[in-house]
Amino acid sequence: MTLPVAIRHRIFWTITIVVSIIIAIWATIFSLTHAIDEVFPFLYFLPIILFVNYYPKKGVLFSLSLSTIFLVLVYFFSNFNPNQVAVSTGWFVIFVIIGFVTSSFAEGLKEEERKYREIFENSQAGIFTFDLTTQRIQEMNGRCAQMLGYDRSDLINEELNRIFPDSTERNTFITQIQKNAEIGDIELILHKRKGDARQFLVSASLSPGNIVICSAIDITERKLAERVIQKAREDLEKKVKERSEELIRANEGLKAEILERKHFEATLQLANRKLNTLSSITRHDILNQITAIVMYVSLAEEMVQDPALLSYLKKIEQTTQMIQKQIRFARDYEDLGVNSPRWQSIAATISKAIAGLELGNVQVEKDVGDLEIYADVLLEKVFYNIVDNALRHGQKVTKIRFSSQENGEGTTIFCEDNGIGVPKSMKEGIFKREYYRNTGYGLFLAAEILNITGLSISETGEPESGARFEIRIPKGIYRLSKKQIPPESS
Repeated sequence: MTLPVAIRHRIFWTITIVVSIIIAIWATIFSLTHAIDEVFPFLYFLPIILFVNYYPKKGVLFSLSLSTIFLVLVYFFSNFNPNQVAVSTGWFVIFVIIGFVTSSFAEGLKEEERKYREIFENSQAGIFTFDLTTQRIQEMNGRCAQMLGYDRSDLINEELNRIFPDSTERNTFITQIQKNAEIGDIELILHKRKGDARQFLVSASLSPGNIVICSAIDITERKLAERVIQKAREDLEKKVKERSEELIRANEGLKAEILERKHFEATLQLANRKLNTLSSITRHDILNQITAIVMYVSLAEEMVQDPALLSYLKKIEQTTQMIQKQIRFARDYEDLGVNSPRWQSIAATISKAIAGLELGNVQVEKDVGDLEIYADVLLEKVFYNIVDNALRHGQKVTKIRFSSQENGEGTTIFCEDNGIGVPKSMKEGIFKREYYRNTGYGLFLAAEILNITGLSISETGEPESGARFEIRIPKGIYRLSKKQIPPESS
């Protein structure tokens, strides 16, 4: 049965110490009995040093005991020779001092060794040492043995190729250590007990005695994760590249489509401008002819005395004036929807709209803040017609107020006056083309302008309490501008 290494080591040191003690005592007795007094004291240094090195905590007691034995032997075999007794007493003191000093020194070394041993054993990194000359493993902590799937005793004194079989990589590693004495963070392939290859991050340094101390961290999972991440990154980059190419192609197609559409829009706008120009010229000529007809009718009324004929001429005049009013409406309506809608400040648009109206003593308040809406460029006519309608039909209007309120569906602009209001029977009709009274198609035109960008208008006031127009604006069609516009009064 083979004894464990630790027990064999302890037995060896015990036998060595006992033998050195026996030799020292025998040499003392032999020297004293043969009149030799210059050699034997020095032999006590050996057992003291050996004992203190192995048992540092008991070193002082051992030195004192061995020194006492030496002193007793001198007293006994020298027949109390004063000279030898004095010298031996001096050696006694020297032995005790040496035991004390070496014991303290050895205990300090043992304590340092214990600290380093604890670090060695408890390190989360695998640590092993090997002889650079023989390339045999000298020591290994439990963590390293665990990572390699061995018991620590299985690898002690084994050749390095047991865990490092790749000769080319191993020789390169050895050469690097011989050249630099210290290398860090190199990736090596070490093999486990069952032959499984694992990737380690190894740092190594060459210490005295040609012993190499290595620290190893298993990075197999990390490298696998890195490869998976790299593969995923490459796949993602490939997909992004493919998608980018698709988007570029789609963008090129879209650019071509936009260019074609812009060309079409430009052509359409040119045609509209030509039609509007022609319409404007034609309308101007017609209005001139109508003016002539009205003049001739007026002259005929002055010359005719027949009541029946005068009645017919009056109807001709009224019909002609109606045609004149309809042509003027066509003049206002011809630009509706021709130009693209744009963002417009409500407060500024209201100010422009009422600038051309005779307000008299009527006060106009604008409490709409910095609200902007996306609407046709003729938005100004909407507010012009609403205010003009209040001035014409409100009878007792002294105050007109614009305000806004946001809700869950969007926001609403209110226009309220303190006039006579709108009868219930007319609330819906006032926005129809068939309804007009003095102002022609004003409110119908306002509703049409708003409808271009999805806005709507209705009258919700109470008769005899004033008119109340509500312009409803859905989400996405309004915003708050960066420039704050405070409430105004006119």
